[in-house]
Amino acid sequence: MSIVIIDDELRSHWESFIKTNAVDGGLLQSWDWGEFQRTLDNKIFRLGVIDEAGQLQAAASLIKYELPFEYNYLYSPRGPVINVLKIDDLDSLFNEMKKIAREEKSFMLRVDPAWTIGNEKRLFDCGFRKAQYEIQPKCSLVIDITKTPQDLQAGLKSKTRYNIGLAKRAGVKVKISQEVSDIESFWQLTKETAKRDGFSPHPKEHYKKMFELFSPDGTLCLFLAEYDNKIIAANLVSFYGNTCTYLHGASSHLYRQVMAPYLLQWQAILESKRLGYIWYDFGGVNGPSFFNKKWLGISRFKSGFSPQTVAREYVGGFEIVLNPIVYSMYKFAKQIRG
Repeated sequence: MSIVIIDDELRSHWESFIKTNAVDGGLLQSWDWGEFQRTLDNKIFRLGVIDEAGQLQAAASLIKYELPFEYNYLYSPRGPVINVLKIDDLDSLFNEMKKIAREEKSFMLRVDPAWTIGNEKRLFDCGFRKAQYEIQPKCSLVIDITKTPQDLQAGLKSKTRYNIGLAKRAGVKVKISQEVSDIESFWQLTKETAKRDGFSPHPKEHYKKMFELFSPDGTLCLFLAEYDNKIIAANLVSFYGNTCTYLHGASSHLYRQVMAPYLLQWQAILESKRLGYIWYDFGGVNGPSFFNKKWLGISRFKSGFSPQTVAREYVGGFEIVLNPIVYSMYKFAKQIRG
């Protein structure tokens, strides 16, 4: 096995490997996710573990995040991706990641691979420690959509099934859009939702650049709910690998009685099935290894679409601290921001 820097010539091999081996579908380790990060002025490193036959057996896309005062850290979202049947020794890959982090004067190296819970030892053995917070969902609700539409509908909880019917009877219409101009409707609803629920969204330009890059080939779509000639709810959904993933959602408080978010999710499930995807990933929920009181409502909403209540559990975030003083300052700043 050898470690190589992956360049544009190996893009197709990278994409094939990620789609074949990423448990979560692999969007955040896709080639274009790295290109999207470049549009945000983040530096990208792509590392691959190549076997004797020249085949990829592990891959990790690293993003360099710049902070004030010339500090920075390296982060591999949902990486590394590995061929679990072919690779056991990850020391060389992680050593190369640490080497890059030192060369870039990063104060921290962070990973949160889409490895199911029980694989933590792989990371502990390579010098990582458990992170004190999560960036990606520790637990995600994922449903099998290879079933018939009738069986999927039968698997809905009764209240969810009722609310989908209520939205239809009220006249809510759902449109699937790949038009960048529709990001404005999404953004306005996102601002309203963020203010109502007390979170900080990305800047509008973040969503716009992401949609400009990923929407032309259908990797990203907007599901828009229209009622009374207004867009009252919107979901940003990705289609990558074998998985359709609910990334972001927003809705108007004024028309909550027509239950548009329920119909949006149901239409996304049906569209994912129509396109031949295997899994529909609702994103983060509370689970056996993760609990956030603020997530009680959204976890209840998402679980209404699934006959199972146990989420897919990942190992979560792990980190190696290279500059303890700067790391302590970073952690303190995060605590102040809440």
